[in-house]
Amino acid sequence: MKEIMEKIHGWMLSAGANPDWAEPAASGTCALLVICGAAAVSAVLAAFLRRFAAARIGSQTHRGKLEALIGTAAWFAFAWILSSHLPDTLVAFRGFSGPVARMLDMASVVLCAATLTRGVACLHSAAKRHADGRLFASKTLSQMVNILIWFTAAIISVSALMGKSPAFVLSGLGALTAVLMLIFRDSLLGLVAGIQVSQNDMVRTGDWITMPKFNADGNVIDIALTTVKVRNFDNTVTMIPSSALISDSFINWRYMSTSKGRRIKRPVWISVTSIRELPEEMRESLVSQGLLESGDRPVSNLEAFEMWLRRMLAADENISKELTCMVRQTEAGDTGIPVEVYAFTKTRDWVEYETIQTAIFDRIFVTVPKFGLRVYQRSGDKQQ
Repeated sequence: MKEIMEKIHGWMLSAGANPDWAEPAASGTCALLVICGAAAVSAVLAAFLRRFAAARIGSQTHRGKLEALIGTAAWFAFAWILSSHLPDTLVAFRGFSGPVARMLDMASVVLCAATLTRGVACLHSAAKRHADGRLFASKTLSQMVNILIWFTAAIISVSALMGKSPAFVLSGLGALTAVLMLIFRDSLLGLVAGIQVSQNDMVRTGDWITMPKFNADGNVIDIALTTVKVRNFDNTVTMIPSSALISDSFINWRYMSTSKGRRIKRPVWISVTSIRELPEEMRESLVSQGLLESGDRPVSNLEAFEMWLRRMLAADENISKELTCMVRQTEAGDTGIPVEVYAFTKTRDWVEYETIQTAIFDRIFVTVPKFGLRVYQRSGDKQQ
């Protein structure tokens, strides 16, 4: 650049230009050439990157972020070229060359940081697209990387404006370490939580979690550096600190959703006053109704009811035969004798599961009186 400026200066002198104005004119001409060249290079670079991206990416989903990255990269190239060559052209303006060089260096650092952060955003978007919610820490790590990028950019920018080494600026931050730790406390805790939860595969985006402490009961829609966003089933949104996922207990229903079936575990409370020895006439009547088989010899009407209930569950095509299916009595209490249905539906869909469960218990409630039994009801459980 100095040789070009000397040639322009010599050409102006040979053309009869005023020597006092020849050097500033040559310097200004070279500066203009640098600016135009930097603008042309950045424009060509942006056009090439856009064409390259259009040929490689057919989906429009991430095109906006990629366009932002390309635009910022072009501006960075423009500032970097100016920072590298423009100060050399300002030899005739010695009072301005130093400040201009520092300002261009700072602009280059800021645009470089912006380019890197937009690149991280594109990488996170691609990871989120292909990870199917499994990369818990992807957004957490991307946000932490962005913080580190801008922190480093701030240190370099300040050192450029001061004309000092970055090590000098960092040495002055030693006394502020405690303050910085306090400021970034939530971010550091969130990063640690993100890494631990990701390694243990505890939470993914889209999981149904229940966390009573924070009144959260719904699907995880976003996992960030410091917060986890849960959309509850009433369409409210709960913000949970990321660190709470490793310090507090919560229920993740994902494993139920990916299992072979969904569990039914519900009792029917039978009034003790309605249990009696099964007479032969009732047994024959139940056999004629198809509720018992001719070979069944239950001792009580409750045992007869349990026999029918087991056969009903075994014949239900919606109940899984691979998983546990049983009818059992649990400990009796002041609300009667609980006869519990313990089985798994084949489907895991919530609506279908509730429909199947409701149909089973509707049938149970209708059939119980045929065995001479009564479902316990506190307000009106009196023997008729």
